Amino acid sequence: MKEKQTHTWLFKKLLRLRREATQWLQIKPGDGSSIRFWYSPWSPFGPLIKFVGANAPRLSGIPLSATLASIWTGSSWTIAPARSVALEQIQIHMSTITLTDFTDLPTWNSKGIGNSNNNKFVISQIYDSLRESRPKVRWNKSVWCSKGIPKHKILSWLFVLNSCPTLDRLLSWGLHTDASCLLCNNYPESRNYIFFYCGFTFSIWVPLSSKLQLSLPSHSWDDTLNAISTISGSTQHQFLARIAWQAVIYETWRERNHRLHRGSFRSPDILLSLIERTITNRISSLREENPEESSICMQLWLS
Repeated sequence: MKEKQTHTWLFKKLLRLRREATQWLQIKPGDGSSIRFWYSPWSPFGPLIKFVGANAPRLSGIPLSATLASIWTGSSWTIAPARSVALEQIQIHMSTITLTDFTDLPTWNSKGIGNSNNNKFVISQIYDSLRESRPKVRWNKSVWCSKGIPKHKILSWLFVLNSCPTLDRLLSWGLHTDASCLLCNNYPESRNYIFFYCGFTFSIWVPLSSKLQLSLPSHSWDDTLNAISTISGSTQHQFLARIAWQAVIYETWRERNHRLHRGSFRSPDILLSLIERTITNRISSLREENPEESSICMQLWLS
């Protein structure tokens, strides 16, 4: 099937993944009527047009539109002598196959995907095989902490990658703008300055760090990220520290954007109160799912 203008974007994306999908599909020949000789993955060599090459029909005398059934006489294969090593391998494999009256059977072939050695479809294995594989980062749990607030996690991730449009990045793109930090107006704005050399942001982070009994808060972005990533203590204590760190990032960046786009200003005390209320609400939202854990978190947070 070819892409059409009337197809949806998602359907077009699925059609483009057909070549990827065929590496995990295997069709067990039955009567061969639904198997396209050159394109269907019926042999261990995958689609034969790729295995032999574009001149395969000319070398073999088998038409491009041929089905497996069309070259079966009922007792043998009607194929010319092999004219290449690849065609010889195909013919050797075909000598082990006999077509029957049964329907061709598509099967899922997961061998070679991760550590799988069975024919069970596992979506996570397919996802891992398609995506670019990279080493696990040390800040993984700090950003993608379980039960964290989704929008806070996404923004924290973007800041870890330094992908947010801070003023220093806008200047590097050639845009003409005042580089002064929008929260304090003292120094040029960058990720590392906002978190936490900026006095505005640091004045919010210090009381939260003290409340959670963290080590002496650092002005350095890298040191703070490392401290959050390697924090010890109970699971509940780690959870509170990470969602507090993420909440500071989210609310201070939101305040910065309000100042830039709306001309509205809030004090550090107001933001601190908002962050504390957000964390309290998040803990309360966990009560229905896990009352005991929610209670422990609330006691730690309010103590």
